[in-house]
This record gives sequence, C-alpha cells and structure tokens, in this order.
Amino acid sequence: MSTHSPDDRSISRTEARRRARAAARGELPEDAPESEEPAEAAGKRPNLLQRLFPPAPALPGRPDPMAGFDPSRPLRPIRERLFLLRHNLVAWLALGVIAFLGFYASFFYANTVLGLFGTFVLFGALIAAGWFGWQRPTLFGTAAALVSFFLACALILFFFSQQGVTPEAFGEPSEVVTQLTLQAAYQAGLGFLGGWYGGYLRRRQTQLSAEAKRRR
Repeated sequence: MSTHSPDDRSISRTEARRRARAAARGELPEDAPESEEPAEAAGKRPNLLQRLFPPAPALPGRPDPMAGFDPSRPLRPIRERLFLLRHNLVAWLALGVIAFLGFYASFFYANTVLGLFGTFVLFGALIAAGWFGWQRPTLFGTAAALVSFFLACALILFFFSQQGVTPEAFGEPSEVVTQLTLQAAYQAGLGFLGGWYGGYLRRRQTQLSAEAKRRR
C-alpha cells in the first residue's frame, strides 16, 4: 500500500514536468548534480608518453622463456638473467659485436660521415637486441651495450700498448676506474633504452599486423 499522499504525488508530477521542460530547453535544474563524465574523460585522457608509445600487448604464441629454469636454487635474479642470455646468444653477443663496430666508427671517425653512420649502427644494434631478445628486451639491450663497451676498452688498451703508452699515462688508477665505470653506466643506460624500444616496436608491430589481418 502506498504511503504517499495525493498532494505528494501531485508535487512529484509537477516537479517531473518542470524538469522535462527544462531539459527540453537545454537548461539544467539548479539542484541537479553536475555530470561527472568530463572529469572521467579527463582522467582517462592519455598523457604524452602514452600517446607517443600506445600500450602494446605481449607477443602472442611465444613459448615460456623460463621453461627448464629451476627457481628454487639461491641467487634466483642473477641465475634467471644468465639463463635467458645463455639461451639467446645472438640477441646480445652478436649484436653487441655489431654495436662495437658502430661505437668504434663513431669514436675514431667522429665528425665524419662514417662516424655518423657508426652512430646509427650502434643505436640500431641496441634496438635490434631488444627486438630479437623478446624474452626480456631491456636485459638483452643492456648486455649488448656492455659487450660493445668492453670490446672497445680492450681495443683502446691494445692500441695504446702497441704505441708504448703505459697505464700511468691515463692518470691515477682511481680516476681511470671512475671514468670507466661512468662510461659503462652510460652505455648500459643506452642499451636499456634501446632494448626497451626494440621490444616495444616488435610488440606494437605484431599488434598492428594482427589488427590489419582482422580487418581484411
């Protein structure tokens, strides 16, 4: 049984008609709550980084990269990375050698066309390391960068030793170690970024190719 009186129902119908007329005129009643849709839309609006690099899913149909790995033994983070590197040597060792060639050209032939080409080869190899190292792109990009750095250091030391230059000519041991550490960190950072970008490109390209096939 309804508990509303006839006067209450009459007021409700009058209020409903008033709101309907206001809506028809495009007016919002004063007591009506403001729409939350603009705020929600603003919250969902992608930022600059998301517009530059839209989210890309993982590669489909790939086997488990950690198949055969024993997680119960100690030092798991280190062993996990060594396991991945050991099972995909091309993605970091071979591309690290190519990155070294680019680094060599960019260093010894700076400010020339060959030096510029070497810079492109260096970054291209680091990006390719992330592309082929789909198991963990940043790991493979970093490893390739460090391979190129250590090969370059070995070549430079060999070159100067052939010229009769002693280690003391490079400065105090602490200064040399500091400079090499900073340079290694810089190269590792480049490899990390290059590997990440290469892995992202591969996932994004796979996603776009799959969408194109579905539209056909």
